[in-house]
Amino acid sequence: MKSHKIAVLALLAFAFLVSGVAYADMVEGKVVSVDLEGQAIEIAKTDAATGATENVRVSMSDTTAYSGEVTALAEVIEGDTIKVEADKDAASGNWVAKSVDISAAVE
Repeated sequence: MKSHKIAVLALLAFAFLVSGVAYADMVEGKVVSVDLEGQAIEIAKTDAATGATENVRVSMSDTTAYSGEVTALAEVIEGDTIKVEADKDAASGNWVAKSVDISAAVE
């Protein structure tokens, strides 16, 4: 009976881990594109481990906080240096911004 309870608890723990639990991360890089209609931006970021550059799409929400050079998504432009704290849903793989900090593009 005791081993049955342990097995059930282990199964529940595993189900929780793979059930789409979101986790926060920092996405940093250059703004590649801004999608005002879709309320999202695409960021070119460099993987620290491999040095490879990849584009990451991050959606904005009604609660996304802005700081730095802009106060809204409509003010973000291609080439801006950006730092985004975002939650990534493990099940869908979608990033949703919690906060956005933007520095002006260097020309």
